[in-house]
Amino acid sequence: MCVQQWRRLVKGKAKSKKGIIPKRWFVIKSYTELDIVVPENGILGLHTDNLVIDSVTVDGEPTEFEVFPHYLALENGDRWCSVSSTTSAADAAGSVYLSHLDRELLSNLLIMCRKLVQQDIEGQEMYLENGVNSSAENIQNVKKVRIDYWVEKAETGIHFDGDVLHTDNQIRRARCWFPCMDDNLQCCCYDLEFTVASNLVAVSTGSLLYQFSCDCEEHFYGRVEPDNGEDLAEDVPARKTYVYRLSTPVSAQWISLAVSPFEILPDHNIAHLSHICLPADSTKLRHTGGFFHSAFSYYEDYLSAAFSFGTYTQVFISPAIAISSVSLGASLSIFSSQFLFDEKVINKTIETRIKLAYALARQWFGVYITPKAPNDDWLLDGIAGFLSDIFIKRFLGNNEERYRRYKANIAVCRADDSGATALSAIAASKNLYGTQCIGLFEKIRSWKSVAVLQMVEKQMEPESFRKL
Repeated sequence: MCVQQWRRLVKGKAKSKKGIIPKRWFVIKSYTELDIVVPENGILGLHTDNLVIDSVTVDGEPTEFEVFPHYLALENGDRWCSVSSTTSAADAAGSVYLSHLDRELLSNLLIMCRKLVQQDIEGQEMYLENGVNSSAENIQNVKKVRIDYWVEKAETGIHFDGDVLHTDNQIRRARCWFPCMDDNLQCCCYDLEFTVASNLVAVSTGSLLYQFSCDCEEHFYGRVEPDNGEDLAEDVPARKTYVYRLSTPVSAQWISLAVSPFEILPDHNIAHLSHICLPADSTKLRHTGGFFHSAFSYYEDYLSAAFSFGTYTQVFISPAIAISSVSLGASLSIFSSQFLFDEKVINKTIETRIKLAYALARQWFGVYITPKAPNDDWLLDGIAGFLSDIFIKRFLGNNEERYRRYKANIAVCRADDSGATALSAIAASKNLYGTQCIGLFEKIRSWKSVAVLQMVEKQMEPESFRKL
């Protein structure tokens, strides 16, 4: 993936001494390669939104493809003629919204592999007639699919702001910055390459294998023509490529990226921990992250298991550009820098440490270990919250943990009066289209899940529950 910051010369009322002012924006041009088993009908379905697909090849051969937008423009007139009151308007709007959610679940990038599959079948039959057994890979019709695409205006999933680019893990939004099977049940490993300007740092999911400078023409992925027709290729700065590898299978939702002129602060206690922020926040980050190695080691000791992804990175970006306070990715968490504090601040210490500890717990339970069915999601959320509670008890004291648990139980009792907060029911998962994992419902379900697990621990005894 190439992420380039362009500088364009634009005429306008506000002029500099030369009569022009610089304007900057990001452009992404990239490709995705997938080793995938083609279905028997020869049509491969993927998810993609807000992307321009340039070409698709299968095993190096160009192939036909079709893209159907998930979002259709609503037409006025007859469509809303039945709306005569606020009640009917609400019903109509709700119906349209649910239809959009149902449409999001469908694959909308269809790749035609039928001819290539038929050729493989004929080749396998010929081998069998000659007494030669075909390999398991040929029998399964495993193909290498490459999709070349670009995105210039990112509306969701990936965001630009000045010198900062970052992604978020909102529901079904990975498809907005790379074509994929955007389904929690579809997990795979990833090799990731990001080419950016040499003054920027690309931080992504997985372990950083290496980085190298690249000035060759093949990494220049487009041209911008200014109003005066002058070619700006010479204005493109030197570029650098970062290569990451994620060897643990995860769903596309947990692939994350952040690009900016970051400052990297390695953890001096644990080599595979890194803390990253914008240069202006480096002093606060040194003070805020000083405790983190203790939480990391405590979780590994309690679970009797090493961290699942090998390395872990925390990135802090400005709250003005952050979509949410925390965005999780496999081995990477992106936080708002509002959590950072200096040595003179005391009142933010507890809340920040709990937030960082909970995000780390979700790496084990939620990202690495995923629910087999939507109805099981509450259990992972509860285990992550349970780990956060034992962190509070261990490092902040029993009184703090018991007080927070008391407040959470009171909130659950007051709000637990509908099927939306049921832990394992269709109404709490499928019918809510994932919205039970955001907002107030998320907090209530999380607190309720932790309360259930604490009751189970009390019945089993802590040591037996820990082994379970």
